[in-house]
Amino acid sequence: MGKIVALAVARDLWLHAHCDEAALEALYAHDPKVKVIWAHSGFSTRPEAIAGYLARHPTLIGELSYRYDITQDGRLAPAWQSLFARFPDRFVIGSDTWVNQRWVQYGEIMAWYRGWLAQLPGDTARRIAFANAAGLFAAPPVR
Repeated sequence: MGKIVALAVARDLWLHAHCDEAALEALYAHDPKVKVIWAHSGFSTRPEAIAGYLARHPTLIGELSYRYDITQDGRLAPAWQSLFARFPDRFVIGSDTWVNQRWVQYGEIMAWYRGWLAQLPGDTARRIAFANAAGLFAAPPVR
């Protein structure tokens, strides 16, 4: 893993890590400059813990597919609302279409995102919905 982290840092690449908290910390132990998109923001990691990882690792981005705990009874959960307010530029949505059924459900998945994104301030919602992701992979200026 150290060679992969070194390559990613040397070439300014993002790693998309499907991992638990211990493995996330191991990636950063190899090189604190590594850039990581954390699949599912840890899948079951509590928002308060995610805040700690984001605070410690400025190159960490939380991806939000399969994070159905973001809402409670259709409303944005207070812990997530607080997390998004604190780190509006550190999250991206995702569909994780790893099986055909996820493609069939794609419209529902996006509708669910739109539902809770609408409960956020406009600029925060725009960032999480698309602007943060677009910024991660923007082409560098031509010289």
